[in-house]
Amino acid sequence: MRGPDRSRRLEGPWLVALALVVLAALWLRLRAFSPYEIGYADEFMQYLEQAKRIASGQGIQPWEYRYGARGSLIAQVLAGPWWLGWKLAPGLEGAMLAARWAFVALTLIALPAAWRLGRLTSPAHGLAALAVVGLWYESVLLSTLLLSEVLGAALLLAGAALLLDPAPTRARLRWAGLLLGLGVVARLQYAPFAAVLVITALGRRWAPWWQVILGGLGAAAIGAASDLYAGRAPFMWILVNLHYNMAEGRAARFGAEGPWAYARMLLDHLGPATPLILAAACAVPARYRPLLWAALANLVFHSLIAHKEYRFIWASMLALLVLGAIGSVSLAQGLAARRGRVIPPLLGGALFALGWGAASLGAEHQSGGARVLRGGAPIPLAALKASRDPAVCGIAVPDQWRAHIATALLAREVRLYVAPKAVVAEAAPLPPGLVASADALVFKARPAGAEAYQLRGCKANTVLTACLYVRPGKCRIDPTWSYQSALEREDL
Repeated sequence: MRGPDRSRRLEGPWLVALALVVLAALWLRLRAFSPYEIGYADEFMQYLEQAKRIASGQGIQPWEYRYGARGSLIAQVLAGPWWLGWKLAPGLEGAMLAARWAFVALTLIALPAAWRLGRLTSPAHGLAALAVVGLWYESVLLSTLLLSEVLGAALLLAGAALLLDPAPTRARLRWAGLLLGLGVVARLQYAPFAAVLVITALGRRWAPWWQVILGGLGAAAIGAASDLYAGRAPFMWILVNLHYNMAEGRAARFGAEGPWAYARMLLDHLGPATPLILAAACAVPARYRPLLWAALANLVFHSLIAHKEYRFIWASMLALLVLGAIGSVSLAQGLAARRGRVIPPLLGGALFALGWGAASLGAEHQSGGARVLRGGAPIPLAALKASRDPAVCGIAVPDQWRAHIATALLAREVRLYVAPKAVVAEAAPLPPGLVASADALVFKARPAGAEAYQLRGCKANTVLTACLYVRPGKCRIDPTWSYQSALEREDL
């Protein structure tokens, strides 16, 4: 087996290529960044709103935090840039952007991780892996969504890059354990991925185990400190989470699918090139097999859970993309060698870019890309406009739009209220207590009972229109209709 080609420093052309790929990856993320759109309901309420609550002492709490069923580490990490942005630019908009950009920056650890993984074989493999993680449409899009799965996947990939080194130092093994452990703290459900990776990579080589365990204990210490800071016993949230989601089946309330659902999602999101990508992923050099087994084990594990969402398997998808990139280079080099030829670097790079670029475009077209995988921006933008009016003292949205809004998205502290589903679904009139509490409404059209409200304008995209209605007068608070009360009524 050919060993890793790391004997010489990279020459100028390689450095230029690396710089171009990284710059392109950063530019694509800057272009894709859309802080008022979501792909999943968790983004605003579970992380952004909680970061604001930790930093400012004010915010809405969903059931996971009320019952202690979710770790607080991500929200606590984001609370730092939130607080800094809040102090440097008074008002909530700068704080929100600081927290969101900080999260994007954290997910960028996937770029050097991919490079290092491929570089274990050669610079060409490293550049290929870096290019796919940096430029693949979904890698770009998901890195701008505020999800534990995205950060967890990046941490696991970084840990794998150190763990799979054929001659790792003790320090690198400890760092591998730390990164893998943090990936699990960020996303508990990725524990099978990390476990299979470590077991298949180390086997019975007992000496490295101790170093990885030491690193993992460091991650556990960070997780425990996070829980203590949140006022909970260390890792008790894991037991609470398992109780509610497994024993009580709370997660299944949000939908359940059969064991083959992820196979369909994989085909939908990788597009027409799915068989080629999977074949290339299976053709990687032997040193990468533990990462392949970990990705497959994670897929199987999540397939056994009734409630399924594509984001849950992102660690597997990211690993398969990296392995596919590395494997495609190995296949091309092997084919050329059997024919007694050497692929010129420039030609090889161009062919790789064309092939993977076409695969990315095909997959994006099939899945629908950003326009399908995220949206809803008109709702928070209309509420943001209301919050910029100093006279506005309360903003109400229909229950159907609740996931698209949080106090963290407003320009200043304004109370949020939620109208019952029947207001939209059955044209029921607004409750009088809600009318008294909220002098601003964000609805698709003027609801019944809102005759005193005047249209102040609408925000729209190709699929959604959200209009702002404002009435004169002050607010008389009725806590019955607050956002927090709406969540507690539905035990959410």
